[in-house]
Amino acid sequence: MDKICIKDAQINIESDALIIQREKGFLSLSNVNNNFSTIKTIINHSYYTDIPNKEGYIHKFLENKNVLSPASVILTGASISESIVETSEYVTAIVSVHAFNILGAGEVINEDYNNKRSISTILIINNDLSYKSLLNAHSCAERAKVAALWDLDVRSSSGDISTGNPNDSLIVACTGKNDKEIDSAEIQDLVMKCVREATRKAILNSGYKKEVLDYIECVGIKIEDLVDAGMELCVGVEKSEELYEKLHKQILKSLEDLNVVSFIIAGIRLEEDYAKHRVTGINVDDDPAYLYSDEVFGMSVANQIAGTKAIFNFKRYDEEKPGIIGKLGPVLDDVFAGLIAGCMSKIFEE
Repeated sequence: MDKICIKDAQINIESDALIIQREKGFLSLSNVNNNFSTIKTIINHSYYTDIPNKEGYIHKFLENKNVLSPASVILTGASISESIVETSEYVTAIVSVHAFNILGAGEVINEDYNNKRSISTILIINNDLSYKSLLNAHSCAERAKVAALWDLDVRSSSGDISTGNPNDSLIVACTGKNDKEIDSAEIQDLVMKCVREATRKAILNSGYKKEVLDYIECVGIKIEDLVDAGMELCVGVEKSEELYEKLHKQILKSLEDLNVVSFIIAGIRLEEDYAKHRVTGINVDDDPAYLYSDEVFGMSVANQIAGTKAIFNFKRYDEEKPGIIGKLGPVLDDVFAGLIAGCMSKIFEE
């Protein structure tokens, strides 16, 4: 693990724990202890089984580790070895991530939610801070985490950008208390930079990825839905299993085309901007007739896959809106009508 910004702190990395100790102690603020406190040890402990009595478990764990007291302990399902460290001048962020089913703002954890799914952050500042400055650093770290989730387009089950969840842990620690205010703007800038980058890297390190199929599923579309819609307007030939498979394979093949993917991602982004009314003065909720840029997208997708003939096929799918196409918004119905039309035209070339 990379060195942290406080040179007189001792770091011990074990298979199940990251332990940071300092004889002179830290002034800390965390959602682990829920208050300002003076501690000598910070621990990020990875556990793999359910813990009915967490307080008792932590007490026994600290006894076994024989660390300096008092201590603040984060419990995480993440692998300690996959933690990410980012240091800039006198600020260090250490972030670990376990799995991904992170919630969006306002969402409630249900009974089946795995309570080990979380983002754990340790923020260390090599400076004496006032309570106010420490609180500001804590707030900045939370905002930086959300910014990292936005960077990677991590979505909750509802489709909104994730904001984290109540299982996330954050410990902010500095070298001591200072009654005088220092340059808080500089601290906030360093905190945002370190936490955002460490969180982004830790999310990717946890195995998170988002390919074009994931973007498509996020808007409620499965490849099978597209195949069914394509088959619905198929005329003049037998609707066989073989034809179904050919269309399925062609759709996947077309989704390897950078230009097709570009139109789809652009359509998804535009649809969301319209749906959330992000552009003042623009409202396309009723799919107005003067909105034709969506059809340009659709024709472009069809043309990219199978040329001019696919554009004529696109008009059929755009007008009749079979299957899933009829359930989509004003932009995506055309984009995916173009994808289906292009793929249908393509398979009949062969």
